[in-house]
Amino acid sequence: MSENPSLIDRRLPQDCKEETLGVAFFDLSRIAQWESSRQDMQVATFFQSFYALASEHIEPAGGRIVKLMGDAGLAVFPLESAEEMIFALCALAQEVRECARRFGLDTYLNVNVHVGPVLAGSFGSPGSGRFDVIGKTVNIAARLGRRGVTLSAQAFRTLSEEGRRRFEKMRQPVTYRFQA
Repeated sequence: MSENPSLIDRRLPQDCKEETLGVAFFDLSRIAQWESSRQDMQVATFFQSFYALASEHIEPAGGRIVKLMGDAGLAVFPLESAEEMIFALCALAQEVRECARRFGLDTYLNVNVHVGPVLAGSFGSPGSGRFDVIGKTVNIAARLGRRGVTLSAQAFRTLSEEGRRRFEKMRQPVTYRFQA
């Protein structure tokens, strides 16, 4: 038995729309052990530095930070800024590694990028919705799961020929990893 589509539509935010976007999921590796051996103030200071770096790289490249969650984040970008955004994420990964070393943390920022349709809008409980993206594209980006900057084949195709030469093809599933 399926639900009445009009009832489903009423539960979606008024600003909800389907659009094709680039989605980047990023998270720090090997942070739990470091975090458990540090004072909360040092951990918070590092995270604040991490968040500032994310903003400094993502927003000027045309991206939007959807959310930051401890050692991870989610960002989206329009396809017309895909190449600039992807290389901004590569630079972010390198700068976060350098920043982490100053805090005594040996970590990598793993970045997964996929392109596809999402539902975008102000999701959340009534009266407190915030911009978010939902859909298979987000789940695919979150699960690409390799070390470093990894692009799905769809994200790779947004790059120029010159940009594509900076990535190495991986197998099963086919992804492309940035070669620093």
